[in-house]
Amino acid sequence: MVSVINAKDLAWFVAREIVGSLGYEDCVIYYLNEEANCLIQTAAIGIKNPADEQILNPLTIEIGVGVTGNVALTKQSALISNMNDHDNYVTDIEPALSELCVPIMFGDRLYGVLDSESKIALGYGEEDKKVFETIARMIAAKLALIEQTELVKKYMAELEAKVEERTLELKRANEELEYLASTDPLTELVNRRRLDEVLEQEFERTSRYQGELSLILLDIDHFKAVNDTRGHQVGDEVIAGVGNIAKQMSRKSDTAGRWGGEEFLIVAPQTSCDNAVAFAEKLRLSIENTEFSSGVRVSASFGVASLETGETIQLVLKRADEALYRAKHNGRNRVETRINL
Repeated sequence: MVSVINAKDLAWFVAREIVGSLGYEDCVIYYLNEEANCLIQTAAIGIKNPADEQILNPLTIEIGVGVTGNVALTKQSALISNMNDHDNYVTDIEPALSELCVPIMFGDRLYGVLDSESKIALGYGEEDKKVFETIARMIAAKLALIEQTELVKKYMAELEAKVEERTLELKRANEELEYLASTDPLTELVNRRRLDEVLEQEFERTSRYQGELSLILLDIDHFKAVNDTRGHQVGDEVIAGVGNIAKQMSRKSDTAGRWGGEEFLIVAPQTSCDNAVAFAEKLRLSIENTEFSSGVRVSASFGVASLETGETIQLVLKRADEALYRAKHNGRNRVETRINL
């Protein structure tokens, strides 16, 4: 999907190469037309697609009409086991007896609907629903990226055309782009790219002035279980909540960022190992005592390491990671540290 650069090609790629390869014989991807407030069939496999990239008699469905229109309206997935029990079904080329329909959403933004029909009752189950919801999230994330890229390209083209008279505007736009490039959109913390830059800068500063530098790695315990039992939306709320705690409790001189997945890194300059461990313990308690969603509480494991004379920043990171592993191995929800090897 990385090489796909426009929304229409994305729809066809997903229909053929992803949904089709998983063994589903029918799939229609609808995109939302916000101006007309309707869904438009954009790509398909099965009876709607007798030839490559051509939809037979494409439908336009108003929001709220039929199963697909109602999914777009409620932004909730629909698994219909028997169409005979559903009085709001819009027949396409041929009637179906069961249907699976999920919204394509990024955050609160609706991009369209992913739909599949079967000629038999009970044609889909909960596992199929999970598969389609995962695919829909992939589509939505890529559409958001395509949309953002197109907006940035358009904005930069306009600025470049007026660069001599709009120097100040161009500077502000570049600052905004730098923010987007260095910020994790879910937590609003700095991302891995920016953390790598901060690590190098703080290492050089500490080495030059013979100061102290500590790193704190933290990982949310049993995070997969949260996604599996409560869904990815609640999982995102947990990640964002943990990130907010790290941001609020860090000093202005610290840099808290998302290292990847459910793992975070805090770069703490002018901080001894003992002070970093004490800070990590405060973070651990705060996370443990926070309810991130209705009835959802998590814990986190921590690994702490401080720069020693003659070390590289990569070695400090390695020691912090090893300490984090020890925290996981020793029961989780704890802080571990290691002296220089």
